[in-house]
Amino acid sequence: MAITSTVRDRLLKNTGFFEGDKDYSTVTGNFDGQGISFGIIQFNFGQGTLAPLLKEYIENHATEFSGVFGTTKAATLKGIILNKTKAEQIEWGASISTSGGQVVSEWKTLFENMGAKSANQAIQKTHAQSYVDRALSYATKFGIISTQGLAFLFDHAVQSWSFQNESSIVSEIAANEKLWAQTGETGRYPDKDRLYSVLKGVSGSDSIARRTAIRNGSGIVHEKTYNIANFNLSYTTNF
Repeated sequence: MAITSTVRDRLLKNTGFFEGDKDYSTVTGNFDGQGISFGIIQFNFGQGTLAPLLKEYIENHATEFSGVFGTTKAATLKGIILNKTKAEQIEWGASISTSGGQVVSEWKTLFENMGAKSANQAIQKTHAQSYVDRALSYATKFGIISTQGLAFLFDHAVQSWSFQNESSIVSEIAANEKLWAQTGETGRYPDKDRLYSVLKGVSGSDSIARRTAIRNGSGIVHEKTYNIANFNLSYTTNF
């Protein structure tokens, strides 16, 4: 199963809303022990997702990379990415983080400038594919066909990867499908109802808040007003 690049980009923008305020340029420091988190879905050193992305950018767009960071800082970052262990990368990220968990301004601006480059954004999209694939596999398992339902699953793949008690979720959806038909309802058992069951496999207050907002189509998350219509995702459009 595959989706169009348009739908993929909408999924990224939707999850990017929860991950930060600057889409592909969002960068945060070591507030969560991950060293540095960067990009639309916050690739980071701690999970080993940021270094491969930056390595690809450095090797395939060397001139642009040097232009963004300048000779000295480009050499520093290149050395961190190519020659240091994950633990050392996290330690370096912590060294350029403020006490409030942000990146110091002299580095923050440069990372933001990198994220504004189309070449870097293209690499971010490529490196997000594993999360798209994960969401699609869950869509098959839970019978989700709408773009709004897929957005729920993609956001979960990015933030948590797996659901708790997946077999129970599948069983509950199957039972509810039978009840739906037995009560004389016509048409397909709705994605929104399916997600009510899937939501039971989500844990953690932030994760629950995000997934609830996506399921409902709106809400307040991270003190920001969320509306899924802003990302052109809905229960009435299928992927």
